[in-house]
Amino acid sequence: MKRRDFLKAAGAAAVLRAAPAADATIELRPREPGPTIDPMLHGHFIEHLGGVIYDGIWVGADSKIPHVEGIRRQFVDDMKRLRAPVLRWPGGCFADGYHWRDGIGPVSWRPRTYNFWQPSLPRGVDVTEINHFGTHEFIRLCELVGAAPYIAANVGSGTPREFYDWLMYSNAPPGTVRQAEEREAHGRREPFNVRFWGIGNESWGCGGHFKPQEYAAEYRRYVAQLPRYGDLYLIAAGPSGGDLNWTRGFFEAMPRGLIEGRRASLHGWALHYYTHVRGAATQAAEFNRQEWYGVLEAGARMERLIADHWKLMGEFDKNHRVKLVVDEWGTWYPAGTEIGPRYLFSQTITLRDALHSALTLDIFQRHADKVSMANIAQTINCIASLFLAEGDRYVRTPMFHVFEMYLPHQGGRLIPAAVQAREIEFAGAGGAQKLFGLAGSASLKEDRVTLTLVNPSLDGPLELGIQLAGATAREARATVLTHADMRATNTFAAPDQVAPKPLPVNVSGSGARLRLPGQSVAALEFRIG
Repeated sequence: MKRRDFLKAAGAAAVLRAAPAADATIELRPREPGPTIDPMLHGHFIEHLGGVIYDGIWVGADSKIPHVEGIRRQFVDDMKRLRAPVLRWPGGCFADGYHWRDGIGPVSWRPRTYNFWQPSLPRGVDVTEINHFGTHEFIRLCELVGAAPYIAANVGSGTPREFYDWLMYSNAPPGTVRQAEEREAHGRREPFNVRFWGIGNESWGCGGHFKPQEYAAEYRRYVAQLPRYGDLYLIAAGPSGGDLNWTRGFFEAMPRGLIEGRRASLHGWALHYYTHVRGAATQAAEFNRQEWYGVLEAGARMERLIADHWKLMGEFDKNHRVKLVVDEWGTWYPAGTEIGPRYLFSQTITLRDALHSALTLDIFQRHADKVSMANIAQTINCIASLFLAEGDRYVRTPMFHVFEMYLPHQGGRLIPAAVQAREIEFAGAGGAQKLFGLAGSASLKEDRVTLTLVNPSLDGPLELGIQLAGATAREARATVLTHADMRATNTFAAPDQVAPKPLPVNVSGSGARLRLPGQSVAALEFRIG
């Protein structure tokens, strides 16, 4: 048995008490609560790609599909059900080619423009952006869902002036500046009060192909004369995965006052990480045992990425005022399982992706002191989706259920969880590899302890013993998401193949026992005394 203390990286120690009869043990210490788990860690991202906006979210005011002011009603209802905390828009790469004035005013006034990021669609498929979904529609979607808007500004082909105009249009009080009058003329008197603003996107690539020092200079230009309407949270375009050179180069080129001074103009550092992106061998729907474990092992690298960038940021920001924002993450596979020719980057979402999303949310929660926001890419019809939609057909993917199972963590306080379980050895692409045998996170909210767990094993269940140090478990309940087929998915024809079910758990004093199925995600809730 090898001990894995999943809270060491977060600076919390835990003591393990052996449970000899169990395959795995966990000790929870609810009397030692740590940082609050910000609901923003469960955030979302939507972009003008394929069928994300048009058909996925925006069906139009004249559609026969049930909608609210042109927005697909089922999407609104499900996002409300998830208490989606934040929506990032309009990109992604699309953001650095988007000029926001194209998407305001009467629809008949709005120009049809070219979407640079759609040409990879099959020949003959229209790549025109119709601009029916713009700033007002996005804000309305956020209001219907109850999510905070997070807007990515155009640095790649825009100007600071265009960004300032957008901010004033969104946030200036009525009767003040010309941009506020313009907003009112388009039907909205009160400001949108957008707090979260990204200064570009992937500026090391599609957002301008800058060097980090060049992007730092652009960032300074974009925030130098920033209109101070509202409590703004400014997010810089951070690295791809483990590119520490991008992080170092940017922070070396930033004046210390912009990071730590009274007029600090940098609050979040955006990290993007996709697991097994398009160049990888594994497929979305058809994969073997080795590829199951390979994707999960690659997803678990998120923990090291957070730790490495956080440590480097601390060299320039001693008090860690700037937090990490992981505003694009998820599994991304080669083409081949799209729901239709127009649905660029849509892909089959299986049980494997559900486990991947669960282990990633657990990582964010274990590092709640470092990560202030995270945004799954993307919420519907693209990459790691919670929903798929085509016309009047609509389905929740297995990942939707993971986000719902993790809801009780939102606003709770992280508590130490010491896990002991045998690691899984498997033959990876580069030789022998290892993966955790059990992982998770735990939080406390009043007298309720929530524990979420991922058992990645394809070889059967774990007999699990749980100890609540210094507390008595009065009652417990649990749900599990699993399936006998590791490739199981939800389809338009069979929408409930992968869905949560009750999981028996036995409580006695300060302990609990349960059998945790293999290839599963579980959520447990204890009421303690």
